[in-house]
Amino acid sequence: MGWSDTWSDILSGGNPRWKVTGEDCHTKALAHFQEYVKGDPADISVLCPLAGDDPFVYLLFTKGYSVTTIDLVPAAVEEMKKQFQSGNGSESGPSLAQEWTREEKDNTVIWKHGSGRATLMVGDALQKRPGLVNQFDGVYDKDSFGALPMQLRNAFCSRIAEYVKQGGIIYLECKLKDDHEKVLNIGPPFSLKEEDLMEKTSYGDAFDYVQGLGEIYNIQMAGQQTGHILKRK
Repeated sequence: MGWSDTWSDILSGGNPRWKVTGEDCHTKALAHFQEYVKGDPADISVLCPLAGDDPFVYLLFTKGYSVTTIDLVPAAVEEMKKQFQSGNGSESGPSLAQEWTREEKDNTVIWKHGSGRATLMVGDALQKRPGLVNQFDGVYDKDSFGALPMQLRNAFCSRIAEYVKQGGIIYLECKLKDDHEKVLNIGPPFSLKEEDLMEKTSYGDAFDYVQGLGEIYNIQMAGQQTGHILKRK
C-alpha cells in the first residue's frame, strides 16, 4: 500500500496508524520542543517534513512560530489546511479560511497562508529545493525519519541538513519497539535508537546528538514513542 492509499484508508475511517491527536501528548511534546528550540517564536521558522495533517504543526502556528511542511500526499495537506480555517492563530482572530494562495513550482504545489507564517508544500521531500537552504531554525520530525527505509534516509537527511541553519535544532520522535534488534528492518514505522539516527549516512554527518529524551508519551501500540534532540554542526 502506497502513501496515497494509506491516507485514503485513514480518511475513510480506517486504521489511524501513527496519528496522535491527544492534547496531553502535544503539550508534552511542546514542552520538550521549547526547552531546546529557544527564543521568541516570532523569530523562529520551523520545518515539518512528512507532516501529513499532524495537529502539532497548527499548535506551533498558534504559539507564534512560522511553519513549513512538505508532504507527498495532496489529501494529507488538504486535511492540514482545514486546521487553519478557524482563525489566524489567536482565539479572537478573524477567519482566514479563504486566505490561501496557490502556486506551482518545480513539481511542487505550494500553499501560502494569509498570515505569512504557514507554507504547506505538496511534493517530494527528497527533492532538492535551493529556496529552502539555510532557512530554518528548528525541525519538528515526528516519525518522519522513522517512516523511511534505509535506502531513502541519506537523501532525506541531506535535505534537512541543507535547510537547517548552523546551530539549528531537530526535535525528533520515533518508535522504539519491543525486541528492537529483531525488528530493525520491519516497518514503517521502523524501530530506532540513537545509533540508528546518527549513522554517517543518516543524521550523523551533519548533526550532533544532544540529548535522548526517553519516552515522550504513551502510544496505542507495542513499544515506546521516544524523543531525541539533534543540533546542526
